[in-house]
Amino acid sequence: MRLEVLNPQAATIEQTVKAAHRPSDLQGKRIGLYWNLKAGGDHALTRAAELLTERLPGVTFKRYWGEVGSLFRMATASDVERIAAECDAVIGTTSD
Repeated sequence: MRLEVLNPQAATIEQTVKAAHRPSDLQGKRIGLYWNLKAGGDHALTRAAELLTERLPGVTFKRYWGEVGSLFRMATASDVERIAAECDAVIGTTSD
């Protein structure tokens, strides 16, 4: 009789993404606030917007959430393209 032991752990897949361009100055810029509907993320974005408004005259904000999902929302490629076209920078929240 032979006993074969298998490892139940899945293989790890690593992905790397090039960092987005960072504007040198956010004064007067439009900043996207992306929330995936996870608990507390909206509060964190609101506070970030408050703090940036105090420091950066003329900064404006636009809120976004993804098109896909119900309890949690994921951004589609079209969401990302639309946000990039409408904003100079984006702040996103998530938690796990």
